[in-house]
Amino acid sequence: MSEDPMVEEFFSEVNDKYYPQVMEGLELLENGDLGQGIEILARPLHTIKGVTGFMAGFEEASHFTHKIEDFLKKVQSGEVDSSPDNVTLLSRGVNMIFQVLEQLRMGDTDTAEREEVLGLIAEASATRQDNGEAAGAGVDTETLNGVTIIKVNEPRVHLDAQFKPIISAILSIEPGDPVLLDLDGVLTFGSGAWAAVASMGVTFRIAACNVSPDAKQTLIGWGFDKTISVYPDRETYFTAQ
Repeated sequence: MSEDPMVEEFFSEVNDKYYPQVMEGLELLENGDLGQGIEILARPLHTIKGVTGFMAGFEEASHFTHKIEDFLKKVQSGEVDSSPDNVTLLSRGVNMIFQVLEQLRMGDTDTAEREEVLGLIAEASATRQDNGEAAGAGVDTETLNGVTIIKVNEPRVHLDAQFKPIISAILSIEPGDPVLLDLDGVLTFGSGAWAAVASMGVTFRIAACNVSPDAKQTLIGWGFDKTISVYPDRETYFTAQ
């Protein structure tokens, strides 16, 4: 593989560009700057995942990087706790991407360590789902000026029990009617929850207000703002109608 010009060019980019960026991001994580560290890590990991997906013999690196990138997004959104153990696991997984790349380049077929890391990541993700706020606090609804306002009562919306009451409330509304999600008090809103709400944007006119910075970052980062409009508060929303 090492004689392939495309492979050589890719590894040159890895060494000169992506690895230094990753090291910068990991250093920020170690210093407790989780948000900025993850922002810096996201760019090179996304590129590595995409490029290796088209490189013959490096598909496993793309798959592994995708798993690490997914774990990174879950930690970022709060879907997985940003505990010291999970941040350490994230750092280990990111570092291992380069190890996997080198293994595949050299023809090394040993997958034991990467499987161990993926197993730990699956366990960390499942722990949050098992221990997380399984019993949803539900929603309150009201109608104002023809708009159904759904006030979400959960501080974190990630699990089925936490976002299904939102979906049920939307489904009780006539198709085409406007819906405003009031997320005042909601700290984080997972990508899966946003996806479930956004999927209904074809049938309903959905907007959200009082969106926390973390919840908004997840919304925009996954592109769901194309379906769900965001407003600072209720007053701004109704002024814009």
